[in-house]
Amino acid sequence: MKKLTIALLAIVPLAVFSTAALAERGGPPGLFGGGHGLPGAGLMLEHMADHLDLDDAQRDAVSNILEAAKPEIQALRERARANRDALEALDANDAGYSTELNNIAISNGELATEGTLLFTRIRTEVHAVLTDEQIAKLERSKERMKKRFQERRQRS
Repeated sequence: MKKLTIALLAIVPLAVFSTAALAERGGPPGLFGGGHGLPGAGLMLEHMADHLDLDDAQRDAVSNILEAAKPEIQALRERARANRDALEALDANDAGYSTELNNIAISNGELATEGTLLFTRIRTEVHAVLTDEQIAKLERSKERMKKRFQERRQRS
C-alpha cells in the first residue's frame, strides 16, 4: 500500500502538467495556437472567447495574462519532466532507491502545490477581466462539463 501511495504521489502531479505539455506542442492558430500537433490551449481559448463573447480588449487581456504565465508553466513542466526522467531511471535494486523515490515524491508534491497556486492565480486574473454574466456563463459550462464527465465515469 505504501508503494502504491508513493507511486501515485509521483504520477498524479505529472497529469496536472500534461495539459500544459500538449498546449506547448502547439495547436491550431488562435490566441495561443501555433503549428502542428494536438489542439492545445489556443483552440481552447478561442472556444472560450467565442462562447463567452469576449470583446477584443478582453481577448487581448486574457492573452496577455496567459502569455505572462508561460515561463512559469514552462519551468514547472521542465521540473516535472526531470522528475519523470529520474523516476524512470530509478533502479529498485539500488541501495538508495527508497530515499530517491521519496525525494521524487516530495518534489512532485511541491510541483502539484506550485501548479495549483499558479493556475488559481491565472484563473483569478482572467476572472477579473470578465463581466459577472460571463463568469456565471463560464461556471454553468464548467458544471455541465463536470456532470457529463461524471455520467461517462459511471457508465465505465
